[in-house]
Amino acid sequence: MSDFRQQRRRPADRYAVQLDLAQGRGVLLRAAGPIALAVAVQSAGNLAFHALVGRLLDPAAYGALGAVLAAMVMLGIPLGALQTAASAHAAAHGAGRATTLRCLRAVALWTLPAGLVTLAGAPLLKSYFHLAGLGEAVPLAPYLVVAALLATARGLLLGDQKVSTVAGSYLAATVVRLGLGVALTVPFGVAGALVATLMGEVAALATAARRLTGRPDPGPGARLRPRAVGGAAVAVTGLFLFSTADLLLARHHLAGTASGAYVAAATVAKTVLALPAAVMSAVFPRLTAARDRPGRARTLRTAVAAVSGPALLGAVVVAAVPGLVLTLLYGDEYAGATTLVRTLALVAGVTSVVTVLTNAALARHSRATWLPWAGAALEVGLIQLWHGSPLVIAACSAAALLPTLIVVAATEIRAWTRRVPAPLDGSHLAEGVPA
Repeated sequence: MSDFRQQRRRPADRYAVQLDLAQGRGVLLRAAGPIALAVAVQSAGNLAFHALVGRLLDPAAYGALGAVLAAMVMLGIPLGALQTAASAHAAAHGAGRATTLRCLRAVALWTLPAGLVTLAGAPLLKSYFHLAGLGEAVPLAPYLVVAALLATARGLLLGDQKVSTVAGSYLAATVVRLGLGVALTVPFGVAGALVATLMGEVAALATAARRLTGRPDPGPGARLRPRAVGGAAVAVTGLFLFSTADLLLARHHLAGTASGAYVAAATVAKTVLALPAAVMSAVFPRLTAARDRPGRARTLRTAVAAVSGPALLGAVVVAAVPGLVLTLLYGDEYAGATTLVRTLALVAGVTSVVTVLTNAALARHSRATWLPWAGAALEVGLIQLWHGSPLVIAACSAAALLPTLIVVAATEIRAWTRRVPAPLDGSHLAEGVPA
């Protein structure tokens, strides 16, 4: 007998399910709230940092700084994989002192060679980015190692449901970066601004590690495996390509003005994914913990509501007043891109559903994490065939999104609604809320 029929025949059970769902949503929203607020503050702090440093440096120096910071941003893909893998690891094994030290030691051993290679290549970076001196290229090497350790520490905290500490690490990084940014940029220029960015990450790592190393493990601790990071990298990279392929190809196929319009519209549209991405990092460990437990379908529904709800709401708001948003951010030159903004905002909002479902596949170690790669390949193929205007490229992006969403939704709904035997001791009833 299906769960649905059982609920119809037993009103008390149906009420309990509704109560659990409401409570589960409250738990997820309370968990995601602090990190969403912290990421919003960090985003505002990043804009303030650029505004302050941009005024202290001349345009040529600011351009050099922007190039190195862009290289740091590109590390977001492997760092996202590290954080996701560490989050799943902590959800399964806990995150006490021994586990934390073993995980951080492993990540340090993995990233130290890359840091040394980057350090040795500082003269090449100086030449490629047209930097004024080696001091402007050297900070990238320690940043790589520190950022990897920080991503791992944040993932362990999220998996252990210490979301407030993660939020505190974002705030610590923002405060230190802003304070040192002004203090070091004046005497040291670009190198000072980069050191301020590095020290912000160090402050965040210290905030995260202090909480992680304060509690002992019940056992010897578990080490993070490269295979787990590789699995997370498949999902993270696939989602990145799926959500940005259109932007990269638009720059290639469109003329200067049309390309600028697409970049502006896509930037506006994809801002609706910033905060939901932060919420997803808090939701993922709960999906991991719930994957083999009764009530997991409720956890998935709650995750979709918590992550995609704000994204879809933001998309609707942007689609309702695209002209106003474009004028405020870019001026009257882009006023003609309102239809493009509308289309891309709605695509971004729906893409958030694919993001949640792909993370659900990752939580249950499914090969369905490859589906965004297939969606990205379809998107690239369509745009290669049809790219006559910005709206045509946006339509190709939407056309690739629809089948990808249908397939990943069908796969995950089937998997997460498959009945799981309840524990004989009835412990799941005592918890009252999904994991």
